[in-house]
Amino acid sequence: MIRRILPFALIAAFFLLDSAVLPALTNAWFLPVFGMALVHCLGLLLGRARGLLYGMIMGLLMDITVSTPLGLMTLIDALLGYAGGWFGRMLWRTKLAPLISGAVCFALYEFVMDVYVIFMATQYDSGLFLRSLARVPIYMALVWVGELTLDKLLKPNRSRFAPR
Repeated sequence: MIRRILPFALIAAFFLLDSAVLPALTNAWFLPVFGMALVHCLGLLLGRARGLLYGMIMGLLMDITVSTPLGLMTLIDALLGYAGGWFGRMLWRTKLAPLISGAVCFALYEFVMDVYVIFMATQYDSGLFLRSLARVPIYMALVWVGELTLDKLLKPNRSRFAPR
């Protein structure tokens, strides 16, 4: 029962953390979006379909409450959850799967968001890409710690990743 309820409870808690608590406390540029790291970890552990589902739920919640174009965070979170499940299936035997998938997915996310900001902004900020590169290791650490923690809490079935 806890395996079914816990992901939704974590999504709700991380959504409140990302949208209400942390913006009121700090405005630091290196602050990651914890909900995206959670969705990616859930995708790594629970598979592509559930990662996509949890990503869509988290993205819709973020799109409704934060002033981004409707559907942008839904698409990004859903793709991160799906990519986490894909990496979890391809690299299921290695302990480096969270680090590899975190590096690839969040570097791609940061690049896409930087291009979006450049197109939407009236002026170019020269430190934009450097700040993005500095956030990627933070996301990698979050995914690694989150995957280890959620692995203990959810105890997912690994047999579905076995070669067929």
